[in-house]
Amino acid sequence: MAAPYVRQARGVFTGVAGSTAIAAGDAVYFDGTDWELADADDYTKYAEAIALHAVAAGANFGMCRSCIVIDEDSPYTQGDQYYLSETAGTITATRPTTATALKQLLGFALSTRELYIDLPPVRELNVNLAPRGATSAYAVLDSGDFGGFTLDAQNESAVFSCMVPENAVAIEVAHGWTAAEASVGTPTYDITVSSAVSGAQHDAVTADNTLANQAAEGSAPDEILRFNMTTGFDATNIFRCGALLGVRFSADDSGTDIRFALGVNIVFLVV
Repeated sequence: MAAPYVRQARGVFTGVAGSTAIAAGDAVYFDGTDWELADADDYTKYAEAIALHAVAAGANFGMCRSCIVIDEDSPYTQGDQYYLSETAGTITATRPTTATALKQLLGFALSTRELYIDLPPVRELNVNLAPRGATSAYAVLDSGDFGGFTLDAQNESAVFSCMVPENAVAIEVAHGWTAAEASVGTPTYDITVSSAVSGAQHDAVTADNTLANQAAEGSAPDEILRFNMTTGFDATNIFRCGALLGVRFSADDSGTDIRFALGVNIVFLVV
């Protein structure tokens, strides 16, 4: 059985192998100290390079961002797409099947013995969360062109949701959009964020409740406010590849102001 080798390498650089031996053609990631085998089981271990040659743990070795991996044993299916595997370091034609596994597409087979790999840089993907409904009503803000779910009394809520992209590795920033009609006092929200996978109970993951007493309006009535809500996604297991995110805006004061939950946007980092 022949060992794979690499040709036509581009974006070549060097580093130090970590705790595990690495083979030519293995997918690797930088753990902050050295280079380890990439693994789709953990979105923080996404493939950042391909090893150019076999190397023992702790040794220097070469890597690249783009190449053709040659395997004379012809294990590839021509034209098939190849992904980072849930087996560390491995590249596979089987898209990972675990619900929250990272789905990182690495390349495709040029022939039964040639696998082309090209790793693009991490990039941003904007996702607008879809509004799902509210315990109050929908209305237009004043007489303008903006509308949304309204929360007219304490404890009324509006909810938004989206699926985390299956190739996402982080949330770069998240913003909420809100407003309030002519105001008496300072209307506020309690905002909670949760996450679920298929078959999970609604409360299986402890919601992130760090966004309590969030202002619901700008410095004046009818003023639209965009606020940073990134910290609301920091709790354990909120961010998971392919998981359903749920965001709840709940009026937490007893004022009679009409609060608008206008929207939520998340900028994901994807590979």
